[in-house]
Amino acid sequence: MSNTKKIERVSAVISKLCNLYIILIPLLLIWIWIDLDRIYGSLENLNDAILPEVLALPNRVLGFIFSMIPVALMIWGLSYLKALLKLFQRGIFFSKRNAQLLKNFAKMLFLSTLAIPISGALVSVAVTINNPPGQRSVIFNLGTDELGSFFAAAIFLVLAWVIREASVMSKDSDQLI
Repeated sequence: MSNTKKIERVSAVISKLCNLYIILIPLLLIWIWIDLDRIYGSLENLNDAILPEVLALPNRVLGFIFSMIPVALMIWGLSYLKALLKLFQRGIFFSKRNAQLLKNFAKMLFLSTLAIPISGALVSVAVTINNPPGQRSVIFNLGTDELGSFFAAAIFLVLAWVIREASVMSKDSDQLI
C-alpha cells in the first residue's frame, strides 16, 4: 500500500473520530449536568462551595451552557479539520485551501483553549450564585493542559503558513509538491 493510500485511510479514521467527539462530548456534558454526583465529580475545585440544596435546575442549565462554550468552539474547529481530512482523502495535500482549513482549525483550537478557564470561572459563578454571601466562588484555572493546547495551536498555525507558502511557491515555479 502506498503512503498516499495510508494517508487517505488514516484521514478517514480521524474524520470518524472527529464525528464521535462532536456527538459524544455534548452528550457527556448533558449527562454530567443532569446527574448531581457527576457534577460534584467534574467540579472538584468547587466541591466545598457547591451546596446541593441550592443547585437548582436553572443553575445547572446555566452551568451546562457555560461549559459548552469551549466545546462549541472545538466542534466548530473540528468542522474545519474534517474538511481538511476530506481533501487528504481525495489526495489533495498541499494547497491554499488546505492551509486555510488548517489555519481555521488552529484558530478555533486556540479560542477553545482560551475559553476553558473563562468558561470554568463562569461555571463556578453559576453553581455558587445562590449560596449565602461569603460562600460564593469564582475560580479561574489555567493549567498545563491549556498551555499544551496553546502550543499545539501555534504549531498548527506555523504549519498552515508553511503549506500556504509551499503552494504559492509551487505555482510560481510550476512544480508539483
